[in-house]
Amino acid sequence: MKTDIKKILSLAWPVMLGMVFQSLLATVDTYFISQLGLEQSASSGIANSISGVVFVMSTLVSAGTIALIARSFGEENWEAIRSISGNSLLLSACVGIVLGLSGYFLTTSILEVFFKPSASILKYSSEYLGIMFLGTVFVFLNSTLRTILQAMGDTRTPLFIFGLSNIINAILDYILMFIFDFGIAGAAFATVISNIAASIAIGYIVFGRIYNFDLKKLTESLGFNLKTSTRILRIGGWACLQQVARPITGMLMFSLVYSVGAAEGSAAFNIGAQLFNYTFIILGGLSMAISVMVGQALGRNDIDSCDSIIKQGMKVAIINILVFGVLYIAIPGQIIGLFRDEPLVVQYGISYMRIVYAGIIFVAWTSIYSGVFQGAGDTFPPMISAMVANVVLKLPLAYLLAYPFKLGIDGVWIAISLSVVIEALGIIWSFRKGKWKQKQI
Repeated sequence: MKTDIKKILSLAWPVMLGMVFQSLLATVDTYFISQLGLEQSASSGIANSISGVVFVMSTLVSAGTIALIARSFGEENWEAIRSISGNSLLLSACVGIVLGLSGYFLTTSILEVFFKPSASILKYSSEYLGIMFLGTVFVFLNSTLRTILQAMGDTRTPLFIFGLSNIINAILDYILMFIFDFGIAGAAFATVISNIAASIAIGYIVFGRIYNFDLKKLTESLGFNLKTSTRILRIGGWACLQQVARPITGMLMFSLVYSVGAAEGSAAFNIGAQLFNYTFIILGGLSMAISVMVGQALGRNDIDSCDSIIKQGMKVAIINILVFGVLYIAIPGQIIGLFRDEPLVVQYGISYMRIVYAGIIFVAWTSIYSGVFQGAGDTFPPMISAMVANVVLKLPLAYLLAYPFKLGIDGVWIAISLSVVIEALGIIWSFRKGKWKQKQI
């Protein structure tokens, strides 16, 4: 049991630290953009809600990649690892290019359809989002390259590469936004440049680790092997739907928040969401570690060890939730006020953090069990839970509570909180059925 918790933490801490860097970067971005003005702050929140939908689609490839490579690594099958890696990279590049170019040319239309923003917010949002879309392919490649290494148990190399990338991003934020006076566009350019740098660095590492710097082996694997590609997309498809459900509904929720609470509500939602990212640092690391360990264990046909892995991960997850709850419930006003001090923004932010966190307590189960399902390659049950909670229930409930029941913006927060609870209950039920233990991929 002690060995399990040590292995979980040894795999998880680099992922956690990487998420710390990512969350700090997001916070720095939010802070710098907030200094430009209320409209820019609201615009970045709206734009990020849209880019989040597109970027999370990288799960279409990465979820299948981690499940298949973890099992192949447990079997010590390097030929399969190279084949899966090559297929995954080619799929990532193709999907990333198509989605990025489509988003770039449809930026203004997407904003107008979903948000109907004022002229100034449309201008800032379009400027920021269009640039972000141009870097989509690098987001997809980075996601796949990272999961290739993580599936083999190397979570430290991605930490160093993406940690450095985040530092570069933060530095470029200040230089481009304020010294070169690019404004909100500077933040977007900084993100794209840092993602390109990360792709080059981690791509070089994978080239050496998987292919021994043998260009022939790499080119031979970069093809659409129908069987391998189908396996990747079958697993990743359900995981992608699960992951996309949140940002899509998040984007629509931003639209509803903007309708109910205008720029102040959107700013509060954006700031609060960025702060909640810190709660998911440990949860994300644990989920990744458990997915790798469960996948490798199933590859060795060692099903019995999975129960101990899951129990140890759950203990750490619950402690994490309780620690952050003290801060977010006790002093949310002081934290929100560090970003924007308008009374209405602070008021909306306080209610958001207190109401939503009541539901986030249940995310401990969602995170840990999602890691189990991903490691097993059984991504259908979590997808169903996410779709029911986020698409079927959250949006209609938010509208009903905000307007017919006249709860305003608090009604939106309540709907978000309840959707988190419902998703957790669904995934707990699926996990306890135990079918993931016999999943063949």
